[in-house]
Amino acid sequence: MEFLKVSWIEVANMCESLIKKMDFKPDILVGISRGGLIPVRIFSDLLDNHNVTIIKIEFYKTINQTSGFPKITQPLAVDVKGKKVLIVDDVSDTGRSLAVAKDHIQRSGAKEIKVATLHYKPHSTFKPDYFVGQTSAWIVYPWEVHETERELKKKS
Repeated sequence: MEFLKVSWIEVANMCESLIKKMDFKPDILVGISRGGLIPVRIFSDLLDNHNVTIIKIEFYKTINQTSGFPKITQPLAVDVKGKKVLIVDDVSDTGRSLAVAKDHIQRSGAKEIKVATLHYKPHSTFKPDYFVGQTSAWIVYPWEVHETERELKKKS
């Protein structure tokens, strides 16, 4: 398996690049927990938008291994009815979590929804509206280095 290790500086630069590419001014930013938590906070700063919330979706059991279907374990805690919403996550890997999140937010009455991720994988079933990196490798973000190391030790 190929790995791509991303640094904190690279994450910050990717977020800045994404903001420059965007032609969308969201009312609310929704981070997908856990991978989208840090990017959504950076987006909040760059966009000067303090309307940030999260949705937690559980899908991955370990490196490159998913459960049957993405499950929302923490739904939206704010009203998005009639609002423009930007969903932020780290990567569109299978795309299934992003599809579940977007569907949940649509059913909650959002006026318009766009999705931004740092990376997009070519095999993903969901292509974000905005992304800057493209890879087929397993991505290791700086906020999950120790978790990845523990999982790799379990597998060896």
